[in-house]
Amino acid sequence: MKNVQLSERLFAAASLVPKGSRVADVGTDHGFVPIYLINENIAEHVVAMDVNEGPLERAKEHVHEYGLDKKIELRLSDGLKELSKGEADTMVCAGMGGLLMMRILKEGDPVGKGIKTMILQPQSDLVNFRTFLSENNLVIDDEREIFEEGKYYTMMRVRSDFSGDITPEEEAVNEIVERCGCDKERAVHICHRFGPVLILRKDPVLKDYLEHELSVYDTILKKLSENEHTDRMRDIINKKNDITTVLSLY
Repeated sequence: MKNVQLSERLFAAASLVPKGSRVADVGTDHGFVPIYLINENIAEHVVAMDVNEGPLERAKEHVHEYGLDKKIELRLSDGLKELSKGEADTMVCAGMGGLLMMRILKEGDPVGKGIKTMILQPQSDLVNFRTFLSENNLVIDDEREIFEEGKYYTMMRVRSDFSGDITPEEEAVNEIVERCGCDKERAVHICHRFGPVLILRKDPVLKDYLEHELSVYDTILKKLSENEHTDRMRDIINKKNDITTVLSLY
C-alpha cells in the first residue's frame, strides 16, 4: 500500500526525525506522522498519543488500515503523562501553540523519561518558546521554515544531549554581534525570534518571511500618528530593525 501523503508542514517535521528512533508522537491527531515514520523505516516503534478520544479513534482506524497495529501503539494521554521512562528516545509535537507546548515539556519531563531528541513545531510565541528551550539547556540543532497555504511554519529539532563545542545559537549570536555590531543581548533576542539555524543557513524561506513582515510593518507605520501612537511606533521600529539586521546577513 502506498504510504500516507503528509502536508509539507508535517513532512518537514517528519524529515527531522533520526532514523532508528523510538518515537512518542504527542497530539497525533489522525496518526499520519507515525504511519509515515514506520513505513519509511525511520522509526522502529511509535507511541501515538492524543488528549481527545475522537482523533485517537480515527488514528486507530488508519493504523489498522495500514496493518501497523504492532508497531504503532495508541494511547489516550494529556501530553507525555502516560508515557513511561525508556519507551521513547524521540518526541514529535507539532501544530499547537507555543505556550501549550511549553506546558507539555514542563509537566511531561521528556528528558527524565529518556527523550534525547524533540521535533517541535510551535505555532505561536516563538520568542518565549526558544527562550524557554535555551534556559533549560535544550539545544536547537536544526530548523525548517515552511510556507504552506498562506502561512509560515517553523520546525525545530531540539537535543537534550548536545555535545558540540559551540551551539548553533552561540554561533549565530557571535555572527550577528561581529557582522552587525549589535550587543549580545539583542543578538540573542534576534536568534530567539527568527531561529539560530535558519539565520546561520541564510534560509530562503526565512528571507521571504522577513521581507513580508517588513512590508507589513511599513504599511502599519504609514497609518500611525507619531503623536498618538509613540509606544506602538517605537515597538514596530525595533521589530523592523531586527528584521533588517538579519537581512543584512544574506
